[in-house]
Amino acid sequence: MGIFAEMYCHRMQVAGIFLSSNVLMAPIYGYTDVSFRLRAERNGAGVAFTEMVYVEDLIRGKARAVESARVDEKEPVKAVQLIGGDPLAFQRLLRGPLLAHADWIDINMGCAMPDIVHSGRGCALVHDLPRAARIIDACKSSGKAVSVKCRPGMTAEENCIRSFARMCEDAGADLLTVHGRPGNSLHDGDVMYDAIADAKACLHIPVIGNGGIFSEEDAAAMMRRTGADGVMIGRWGIRDPNVFSALTGL
Repeated sequence: MGIFAEMYCHRMQVAGIFLSSNVLMAPIYGYTDVSFRLRAERNGAGVAFTEMVYVEDLIRGKARAVESARVDEKEPVKAVQLIGGDPLAFQRLLRGPLLAHADWIDINMGCAMPDIVHSGRGCALVHDLPRAARIIDACKSSGKAVSVKCRPGMTAEENCIRSFARMCEDAGADLLTVHGRPGNSLHDGDVMYDAIADAKACLHIPVIGNGGIFSEEDAAAMMRRTGADGVMIGRWGIRDPNVFSALTGL
């Protein structure tokens, strides 16, 4: 059994949903389809999210979006990640039948691609607390578990994780995942472990650490340096879904 499985792996409960482990598979556009998620979950992932789905595309019934939001009855937790910038669009979508099958909604407030940010979605919401709060509230009113995936800010100098994290909890989020790199770094550069630790220190809901995890030692370091309740695996899991067995010992 590896260092993470021995020292840090445990079961989790999120909004009444029991997870087999605190090792989560990140939503990755174009990759985390049904077959991939089932494999990750069989290998020990506590939950595996659908790829990022645009709220507006689901409302319009676009085939690509509807397929991306599809879940399988075999999935132990049916978790869909949504991205959008209009609270009313989230409310409209979640009052309709398209996502009635979902147990859990994850809101993407971390994507930092220029077109996403410039349209007021993704990481732009970290700096727009009132609108972000209305989106969380719209999702929570559906009765489903709700989580938020975010970054500390668009730049390291604009780190606003404490105020943003407290807003998420106050608005009703059940879990917060913090990708520890600022938006302008995308997937490069050092992880801001202190920002993840700050989020954990000011919240009562679980906090998941994400970013820069490509080995068991990286996962253990994330837990040790931040006090996080679990880890979210991204590109490492795409390269080898068997990493979940290694991290959980399952």
